[in-house]
Amino acid sequence: MSKNNDQVYAITDIEGYASQMRKAAADSICASTEENLDSYISLNEMIGLINTECLGFDNENRPLLNEDRNEKIYESTVAWINGVTLAKLAAKGYVECAWDDESNEMIFWKK
Repeated sequence: MSKNNDQVYAITDIEGYASQMRKAAADSICASTEENLDSYISLNEMIGLINTECLGFDNENRPLLNEDRNEKIYESTVAWINGVTLAKLAAKGYVECAWDDESNEMIFWKK
């Protein structure tokens, strides 16, 4: 019997998939998203993320995914939106931020 993670499928409507994945990620952060999601992650950026995280491409150049890759795309989208949100808060002066050389990432803290 095949595990669900072993099933590979091609994304036939990458723009639709990208739009739905972006919306699901945003909804998981905030139940009521009134913001323009393009100001957090554009559909082209989503498509780039999907193409980077996919297993490869079929003979029609469609991204191939399994459930593990699908989950990775979702988690990466949530992290991307959170990162942009933090950057916007820092730009408005609500939080402070700095690069942490030790952890090799941007860190944020309350002012």
